[in-house]
Amino acid sequence: MTLRRLLDAPLLARLRERLRAALPDGADAAGAAETSDNGLLSITLPLDADLDACWQAADFTRSHVVGWAQPANGETRLALGYAMIFGTAGPARFAALQAAFAGIAPHWRHDDSARTGHTPAAHLGFAFDEEAHDGGAGELPNARLVVPAILLQARDGRCSATFSCAVRDADTAIERWQAELAAASRGRPRALPASPSNRARRRPTPLAERAFLARVRAALADIAGGRLAKVVLTRSTRIDAGHPIVPARLLAALAARHPECTIYGVGQHGRCFAGATPERLVALDAGVVRADALAGTAWHGDGTTQTAQARQATLQDDKNGREQQLVVDAVRAALAPLCVSLDAPQPPEVLQVRELQHLRTGIVGRVRTGVGLFDLIARLHPTPAVGGTPGADARRWLRAHRERRAAWYTGGIGWIDRAGAGEVAVALRCACIDGAQAELFAGAGIVAGSDPQQELAETEAKFGPLLAALDALDATGSPGIAAGLPQLSSSPQRRTGTP
Repeated sequence: MTLRRLLDAPLLARLRERLRAALPDGADAAGAAETSDNGLLSITLPLDADLDACWQAADFTRSHVVGWAQPANGETRLALGYAMIFGTAGPARFAALQAAFAGIAPHWRHDDSARTGHTPAAHLGFAFDEEAHDGGAGELPNARLVVPAILLQARDGRCSATFSCAVRDADTAIERWQAELAAASRGRPRALPASPSNRARRRPTPLAERAFLARVRAALADIAGGRLAKVVLTRSTRIDAGHPIVPARLLAALAARHPECTIYGVGQHGRCFAGATPERLVALDAGVVRADALAGTAWHGDGTTQTAQARQATLQDDKNGREQQLVVDAVRAALAPLCVSLDAPQPPEVLQVRELQHLRTGIVGRVRTGVGLFDLIARLHPTPAVGGTPGADARRWLRAHRERRAAWYTGGIGWIDRAGAGEVAVALRCACIDGAQAELFAGAGIVAGSDPQQELAETEAKFGPLLAALDALDATGSPGIAAGLPQLSSSPQRRTGTP
């Protein structure tokens, strides 16, 4: 199915009927706007369609096309266009997002007369640092909240389509939704003949690697001097695929290879920010908060998965254990003032993400009355897993050393529904895609005793998921991008931090 054909005659007729019924007393949009304070209207209908096919048909380079999937949970969301959009930056950015959401929530009407059980939702994202930036790779704003014009959802074994508009725009909503579906549909990419010129290749970056090693040594010096306990450093690598990268196909490859992760893609001005993250920042539902404390990384350089003995060694490693507890303590301390109860089970579990393993502690609590998702985000972000500790000192160090975090890398991406429930993932294992080019990002946590070369090797291992997914898309039949990975030690390597 193409997105253009989503609004077929039966669905279109039902949508027109519900739209007319939703306007109070048969008023036109102008009259309705006067009585509804220019609020939002969402209409949810059951969808008899393959959402995976819709995902594959979507142009993820188009602005405001956003995908979110958790394959292991059977949950998929595809957002197109916007009915409301709010952007911000600065120290109060999460408070500003909360104020924007609080302003629309009381005036957000929902028609679910079809009883799908699916709630309208807004998607949100934000950069690592609060300071406004020039957009950089991906040209995403610092922080953004968007109520999509169209939201396709697959959850609980059911599919639905939610159509949203400002009430004042209800008269033209059908035409706007049809136009959005047409614009968000990508054309069939032109097949390229196999040839050496089309081979995907990774650009050598010896200067960037030396710069990363120098920053690791500088961080170790400041850690030894007592100015920091930990700081997370990142680097990037660039790929020339030799043919246009289709983000929808990349996301499908990531979902197939990493069902335990959250898969995400955000389009903006012909580019796409996409990834597969193993880390949840926070989720809130019916007063229950869940957060991940993720640290410690181990990997196998020969492409095999870890043995049970190696995974147990990761779990029992003293350094990883100390660092995991540091993150657990920081997350608990951040959440405690907002919760009436909080539990962090011990010991941590080992999370297997193909060739990579992480220590993870799932923290669960019950929030105090009046605490919302944005309050939790403001307390948690950034955790020591992506920033360092002490938090303020680590952020100052990163700014002083011009640490670059492009787009929303190590920031957050997620959603919040009309009732205030939602989830935000830490934007890790990601790339900014621009035509045939891709820039991949990875990082490592630096602590006392870290070895610069091993930290560099860890970032190489973390490039692996995106490199392998891109390699699966290689249209030339060549060995592909992943063949460019340096050979890592075949024995398990362990370090701290997860970016």
